[in-house]
Amino acid sequence: MNRRELLGGLCATIALPVFAGLPADGLWATGRRVHARARGRGRAFQVLDPHESETVATIAEMIIPETDTPGATSVRVPEFIDLILTEWASEDERAPFLAGLADIDKRAATLGASRFVDLPTAKKAELLTALDGARDDKTGAGLAFARLKALTVYGYFTSKVVDQDILKTEMFFNGYQGNVPFTPAV
Repeated sequence: MNRRELLGGLCATIALPVFAGLPADGLWATGRRVHARARGRGRAFQVLDPHESETVATIAEMIIPETDTPGATSVRVPEFIDLILTEWASEDERAPFLAGLADIDKRAATLGASRFVDLPTAKKAELLTALDGARDDKTGAGLAFARLKALTVYGYFTSKVVDQDILKTEMFFNGYQGNVPFTPAV
């Protein structure tokens, strides 16, 4: 089992707080529908402004970077997250998330940059590691990072590209293989 397979298995568990009340199979179907809508032609970000969408994209790509397989931005996770914020999140959920993104920039200022996206890669990793330790926070950067991490994993593993090309999920069997010899039970 590799890292991406493990994350795929944990995806439904991580996403449960975001979509409380949906059965596990409903989580996958919902994720696929959101991806289909997020890929819609000319769909602009509706909740995230350009800076916030850049921050979300940068963090999502650090969570699941492009390797020999697509990263989070390649499968349009930032667009997926924006659509979730637009159509699924209430204002009471959206406002703390957006405030948390602003708080991430404030914390970046203590590391020498006015915005998270302007930090050197090592400093970004340092800040995200600290935020991962604060993911139980009820407000601020820790809360935003925890939600962003959960939505990134959920969005990544429910994308069509990952499902078909990496996880190689098959909905139907590959056909009858009649070359297996019959051995009667004795």
